[in-house]
Amino acid sequence: MRRPASWTRLFPLAAMALSLALAADRPPRIWILPFEHLQPDPPLDYLREALPALLAVAVSRSEGYTLVDRQHLDHLLAEQSLTLEGLTSSETRLRIGGLLGANMMISGSFVRHGEELLIGMSASDLETGIISATAEGRGPVSQPGQLVNKLYRQLARDLDQRLPVLAPDQIDEAPAGNLHFVKGLGHFYSARYSQALAEFILASGDKALSGLSRLWLANAYMAQRQYSHAYLELIRPADGALTSPLEKEIAARKRECEQRLSPEDVKTIRQLAVHPAPPK
Repeated sequence: MRRPASWTRLFPLAAMALSLALAADRPPRIWILPFEHLQPDPPLDYLREALPALLAVAVSRSEGYTLVDRQHLDHLLAEQSLTLEGLTSSETRLRIGGLLGANMMISGSFVRHGEELLIGMSASDLETGIISATAEGRGPVSQPGQLVNKLYRQLARDLDQRLPVLAPDQIDEAPAGNLHFVKGLGHFYSARYSQALAEFILASGDKALSGLSRLWLANAYMAQRQYSHAYLELIRPADGALTSPLEKEIAARKRECEQRLSPEDVKTIRQLAVHPAPPK
């Protein structure tokens, strides 16, 4: 029996409604791009990836939002025969953002002027392709985290909470001031885990960052599925006191590693942490 024409028209509408309902159930996804360095200044090149990495760390700790995964992005760009450097046009960014399932995109640029760092940031709605908010400011070169924190909060305020609101200490100036730690974050969020490990190892020499650096060493090992190495970093005693949020994060990573390792491996690693093997 032939179906009425009205039925045929209903099917696409139902599919569209279902798609919109599913999208509404997903948490908003944010895509943070590498920042543009506006003039050659090799000592500051690391900020291209370090500044968005500071943002990514803070946003990732906010409930109800997700970040675009760099490995997913790299895989998609390879499929499209593109590179991050090739995402120069707004049309290309809009298309890639849609394929990534992102709702908002944060981009930025920076340049050094004397002893000051000038940073500009913008947030774009990837569903409409419109730049929804912009912010710019200047601050000491030695305190990039403080300036990024301030400008991000301005974007979030102007967008009326369409970006996650950060707690006052979510971009901490102490680790942001450690060159090796910030470089490590940049490598980590660019999926260069071996380089990230090297920088976090150097950063762990700073006693004030001992616990935090070991957490990020573990994160880099876990990203490479090296759970034994990650677990060893997590159970080593820190040189100083840990904040409550950091303790919770370390405990969560420990549990994840323990689920991946055998009870025998967990026991062996714990013994190794208490009685490390002598150097050869």
